[in-house]
Amino acid sequence: MDVDFRIGTCSWADKSLLASNWYPQGCRGGRDRLRYYSTFFDTVEADSLFYALPSPSVIYSWVASTPPNFLFNAKAFALFTNHAVSAESLPSWCKSNLSEMTSQGAGRRITLKDLDRKSRGRLFEEYKFLISILKSTQRLGYVLFQFSPSTRFDERWLTYMKRLRQLLPSYPIAIEVRHISWFDDDAKGKFLGLLEDENMAYVAVDEPRLRWTVPMNWHLTASWGTVVRFHGRNAEGWRKGSSIHEKYRYKYNVDELNWWKDRALSMQLPKKVFMMFNNCYKDYAVQNAMMMKKLLGLNKDDVPLQMSLIDGLKKPEEGKGEEKGEFN
Repeated sequence: MDVDFRIGTCSWADKSLLASNWYPQGCRGGRDRLRYYSTFFDTVEADSLFYALPSPSVIYSWVASTPPNFLFNAKAFALFTNHAVSAESLPSWCKSNLSEMTSQGAGRRITLKDLDRKSRGRLFEEYKFLISILKSTQRLGYVLFQFSPSTRFDERWLTYMKRLRQLLPSYPIAIEVRHISWFDDDAKGKFLGLLEDENMAYVAVDEPRLRWTVPMNWHLTASWGTVVRFHGRNAEGWRKGSSIHEKYRYKYNVDELNWWKDRALSMQLPKKVFMMFNNCYKDYAVQNAMMMKKLLGLNKDDVPLQMSLIDGLKKPEEGKGEEKGEFN
């Protein structure tokens, strides 16, 4: 089967992963960590873009720290997917444009509606410029728009998704919805039909089976590729609204991953298949991603690459902390 499988995780710098000691002692800075990660995997989700917009130099640093065939999957900034953000995460020019009432107070949460039309447009153009760096260097896997769990089906959101395609006409876009209402009666047909019409990939999800979560179905809606994201099956953590790391505290077993592998091998898949692990608790995501690679027969060269990198890393001097830089 002539399919390019890309297996990776939804972060390479998650605090829980850093604390797990998965990275060897010599990986003291962000560049070393990304370089080390890229010896195991050929794709990763750039989830930091969800929280704030970095400087272009950060994006260029990612490109410089990875092999030429390595792909970054750019998560859309939170405001673009019906999430609220802290005012402090906005660019300085954007904060100054907010009304005094909106911007005052520690921890004030901002939604896209709090910005005027001009500011919304400028913010999206800044995000687009950042991901255009990945696209122009042939390092972009896809752009992920992961809508908030509270975003229920509404035809206004379909109009919004059409607008996203107009703003990013030549980009591979993946859409993840997280509420069961998107699969009610005729909502499902309208939603999946729009994705097919706009050549956007539906993001299949593996997550706890709760009253409000979406079914574990794999719909192929885009010619460029398909995406599966693994969130773990910690139903108790999701019900209780646990901390972000406790929520994703779940390690898949071989049988659970084999179910997806068997489905993949039995389907008429598009040319690119991304399987991204978001069970970011300690090193669970990297362990499961490597397990999936093994099941698909994709991890032939991991060991020699790993050893050569470790040998080339400098041992940190005693008493010195981590170096600070763009990735820390």
